[in-house]
Amino acid sequence: MDETVETMGELSSLLGQMKGNIIQELSYSERSMDDLAHLLGINKNAVKEHMESLEKKGYVQPFFRGGGTGRPKKFYRLTEKGMGLLPKRYISFATMLVEELESEFGREKVNFILGKVADKIVGESGWKRPSGIPESREDKLKRLQEFVGTLNKLGYYARLEVTDDVVRIIRHNCIFYELAKNNSRIICTALGSDIIKNSINQDFRIREKFSDGDNKCVVEVNLTD
Repeated sequence: MDETVETMGELSSLLGQMKGNIIQELSYSERSMDDLAHLLGINKNAVKEHMESLEKKGYVQPFFRGGGTGRPKKFYRLTEKGMGLLPKRYISFATMLVEELESEFGREKVNFILGKVADKIVGESGWKRPSGIPESREDKLKRLQEFVGTLNKLGYYARLEVTDDVVRIIRHNCIFYELAKNNSRIICTALGSDIIKNSINQDFRIREKFSDGDNKCVVEVNLTD
């Protein structure tokens, strides 16, 4: 699940209102069960249930703090995973960044840079590019199946369909979707297309794509090319 959110309202939608409020309170300071019960207006048993759930998911971590005389008191703080739930503005920032780069350097230069990024993504995925040696139909098909496996490792939720000599790579997710909505002329051209081009080293046709309003991306490859 992608747990990046841009507003506290999205955080509450993800975890539920009360758990979202708890994460928000812990983002300000470490809190005890008494603190949370008072701040949230609920009893300690309800707080305990929420905290056990959040701890099980790895979002919060208990610890004990001494308070002078008496037994140490139990407090909670956010873990690194819990901090990751707090609102982020990655998409908004990335969109503005791409727009400024295009304004400053031009679309061609930005596409060139993003093409290099696509090349790096492919390389870090562990995918081995075609060597240039002539391949049989079976070899091409096997390579495309391996490529789809690599796409799924990257989070594309892809599958392969084969009809005679035409292969369709169908992607049900785009890992750049939010960014591409406002920058399709750059993101889809460079990052999207270059990931395919740099990977399969073969002519392809994009039949459907998310940025055109389709609910999937469909790339066709002819095994006889």
